[in-house]
Amino acid sequence: MPASYIRKGPDFLQKLFLYLILFDWVVLLYLFVEIKSMSFRHGAITSVMVVIFNLILVNLCFKRARRAEDSYQIYPVIMGALMSFVIIAYFFFF
Repeated sequence: MPASYIRKGPDFLQKLFLYLILFDWVVLLYLFVEIKSMSFRHGAITSVMVVIFNLILVNLCFKRARRAEDSYQIYPVIMGALMSFVIIAYFFFF
């Protein structure tokens, strides 16, 4: 039988993960505003970097949410990943 885990204070990794989620939304907002004025090369590089960052964030989110029962974190991460897909699709197809 697994032992229960009792937190003694604020979890540093939890705060860092929440700041990464906020950083993702700030990057997506900036990308949404500036994507039309970017050259194709810069837009493609930025798109690849955003996709990699979102994949890492989604992976961390599912590991973290399963381990600590913090399922409320899944929603903003999934919405950010979907938003990045829409922005990138808009950049490449329109």
